[in-house]
Amino acid sequence: MSTVESMPDNNQKDGTSIKRNRNFVFLLMGAFFSAPGYYVYLIGAEWLMLSITDDRFFFGMLFFAASVPRLLLLTSGGVIADRFNKRTVLFLSDMTRALLLFILILLVWTDTIAVWHLIVMAVLFGISDAFSHPAMNSLTPTLLEENQLQRGNSLMQMAQQISPILGPALGGSMIVFLGFTGVFIVSFVMLVIASLTVLQITITENEAKSSKKPLEELKDGFVYMMKNKLLLNIMVMALFINFFFSGPLSIGIPIIVKDIFESNALGLTIMECALGIGALSGAILLATRKNLKRPGLVLIQCTFGLGLLYVLTGASFHLIASACFVATMGFMTQLVNIPLVTMLQQSTEKKMLGRVMSVLMTVSTGLIPVSYAVTSSLIAMGVNIQYIIATGGIMVMLIALANSRNKRILGYQFSKQEASAEVS
Repeated sequence: MSTVESMPDNNQKDGTSIKRNRNFVFLLMGAFFSAPGYYVYLIGAEWLMLSITDDRFFFGMLFFAASVPRLLLLTSGGVIADRFNKRTVLFLSDMTRALLLFILILLVWTDTIAVWHLIVMAVLFGISDAFSHPAMNSLTPTLLEENQLQRGNSLMQMAQQISPILGPALGGSMIVFLGFTGVFIVSFVMLVIASLTVLQITITENEAKSSKKPLEELKDGFVYMMKNKLLLNIMVMALFINFFFSGPLSIGIPIIVKDIFESNALGLTIMECALGIGALSGAILLATRKNLKRPGLVLIQCTFGLGLLYVLTGASFHLIASACFVATMGFMTQLVNIPLVTMLQQSTEKKMLGRVMSVLMTVSTGLIPVSYAVTSSLIAMGVNIQYIIATGGIMVMLIALANSRNKRILGYQFSKQEASAEVS
């Protein structure tokens, strides 16, 4: 059975194509600068942490420190996204991160950088992410029609997946040739440009005049999701996939490059770029194809393939072979993520988008900090990172098999699904 099936496409919004939607174009341009800018910072921070301490536990804590505040504040970020202008939220998020990078540049330039500085920066970046992600994910469907969402989400993913290509390419090269100061300066400039680009969006989005308190609105979001069986199924599936996939992959790739392959920052660049190229290819495929006829089937099939490739990555002892596996994994993740997000956006009332997307991200990523902590602890105990990755891949395959008969996910069709179809 073909993995990618299609149906008649409608790429017009009242006769206007996506590329003529001025506001969406500026949102897309902002993402093209913001995401790579963040990745430039991330690869610089990762390699800097590996360089100033030999304790790999602190390297794992770099990810843990960012994930905990992101997890705790995502739901609050969703309430803010629904109550206030999403453009303003995105601008403040990008500009705040740029200011944090300015401080980091000073610390590196004065040679006063320490482990705790990087961990505190990770915490503050995590807080910023908690507000930017719900605003971004809920603004996209606000600017587009439902039949444009697969293509719009694919274009946004293309913008964001440029980051694992351009980010490591710039970051890794500048670490080698210009040092860490150059890396963080580039990231600073890109985030400033992103924040100024977002300000060009002229949508007259009124701030919500709700009489309810933020906690009541948050409760409404949880109640809404608990009644939606499709959302519940996807949340549970994403919860466990992220636990077995995100922690070992994020922590494992830099450690494998440095400790197993005995390579330098350029080796990390190859691996990160391979992941980005694969993810970009998947986004381009869905951006140029008609809407998927059975997105749930694609999601399940590609989740199984993702787990299999993850096992192969854990078993590999060659940089180029691992890069090929990682590239294919990046491709597969888009055939999971884009249909999943589009399904959720089409199944949610627009007034609830910020809260629903933030609650989904909170629940589905709830075990990621635990994943980082467990992965770091296992590494500190002497467990080989490749064994950890291979085990995670096996578990992802089992999750796909467990959902292979899930009728709500498999039976979803973009052409027939209505916002309330899965609400009991």
